[in-house]
Amino acid sequence: MKLSHEKVVHLSHVLSDALRTDAGITFLRPHNQVRLEVLEVLRRELVREEEMERRARARISSMRRDVAEGSAEWEILFRKFYEEERDKRRRLR
Repeated sequence: MKLSHEKVVHLSHVLSDALRTDAGITFLRPHNQVRLEVLEVLRRELVREEEMERRARARISSMRRDVAEGSAEWEILFRKFYEEERDKRRRLR
């Protein structure tokens, strides 16, 4: 999923603020430093997600027969291939 830089920054604020107000969490670093780390984690995860989407799309386009993007069959294949890519990444961690 593509998100603008502004949306990712906003999410980093929302998440770091939620963590700061949780009674069970104590920051060992300044709030902004934690927010910047949250921002970096979000960016890395979005890049990984885009790569998984790219690989799923490439697998569909490399099939012998053409599958029209947006069709029910394309959606099913995309979901299947995306989940396979996600599962591969989980096994690698």
